[in-house]
Amino acid sequence: MTAGLTLLPAVDVAGGRASQVIGQGTAEPYAVATGWVQQGARWVHLVDLDLAFGRGDNSALLADLVAAVTVPVQLSGGIRDEASLRVALTTGAERVTLSSAALRDTGWVRQVVRTHGERIAVGVDVHGSEVVARGSGIRLGPLEEVLAGLASSGARTYVVADVDRDGTRHGADVGLFRRVAEQVEGEVIASGGVASLEDLRRLATLSAVGVRGVVLGAALYHGAFTLSEALEVAGSTS
Repeated sequence: MTAGLTLLPAVDVAGGRASQVIGQGTAEPYAVATGWVQQGARWVHLVDLDLAFGRGDNSALLADLVAAVTVPVQLSGGIRDEASLRVALTTGAERVTLSSAALRDTGWVRQVVRTHGERIAVGVDVHGSEVVARGSGIRLGPLEEVLAGLASSGARTYVVADVDRDGTRHGADVGLFRRVAEQVEGEVIASGGVASLEDLRRLATLSAVGVRGVVLGAALYHGAFTLSEALEVAGSTS
């Protein structure tokens, strides 16, 4: 990623369909993902919701989608152990995001990062002041303590999700993303709460401290702004 914010439109897949689509729009994941690319996206954030919540998986579909999309893909959702990591890596995704549940074994996280380098991002789901694993009920501890435990992981990318605001369009918690960026050595990709172009302007001011990307979901799907408008604000070039 270069300076400024890289924007990653999200395509959440459940039951083989893109779950965020509003109204009469197509819910076919390939059409949704390529639509964002046609509008200027340089990355796509692809999520297997079924794997994340332990109700199945869409691995074959996602592998086909990664192969077909002409921009790098960041793959997320339920990647918490060797088996799920192996499947995720074989899709060819540019980067895969370990779920918060993986943080129960920081030794394994370090090993994975050492082995696969920049193809690995560490997911950090934040609820209040704690790190949690969504869909599992697992609570991993206070945010600062969890981040301290990851200090020697070598991870270069952290995908930080604000669980309380994810999908709500209540505004991004800029303070949260700043705190994480100031504590970790890698770059932060912010996720959750973005409601307006002003949110993106505020997040863009954090580029100097390491917030380098934003996952966009509900705001795009509900038409709060267009991807073209967001790219202009973010100055995204990669």
